[in-house]
Amino acid sequence: MMRRLAVLALLALPLLAGSAPHPFLRIEQPNGGETLHAGSEAQVRWLSVGVEGPVAILLFKGGEQHAVIAAEAPNIGFYRWQVPAILPAGGQYRLRICSLRDLRVNDFSDSDFAIKK
Repeated sequence: MMRRLAVLALLALPLLAGSAPHPFLRIEQPNGGETLHAGSEAQVRWLSVGVEGPVAILLFKGGEQHAVIAAEAPNIGFYRWQVPAILPAGGQYRLRICSLRDLRVNDFSDSDFAIKK
């Protein structure tokens, strides 16, 4: 919680100086090291600053796009993902989130997470 408050305080500084920060998205969960369970619900969480409109959430495995989790999700900071039971168990999974209005505004999970059957 303290980390989030510190980040929000730093983000507010440019606003006080009269210039808006560059828009960005940052995945917060799963961001690496987690184990999700196939067939159950997982929370995808992100921080969005200066990004308007919907986002896309993509699943990567081993550096290759594996699936589209949400082609057009509301940019509200979280998404309830029903992890498909058919996903292969193992590691090397990462998420990518991107603004549908500007695909240059995106983020990947910092490191791999795993899916367990």
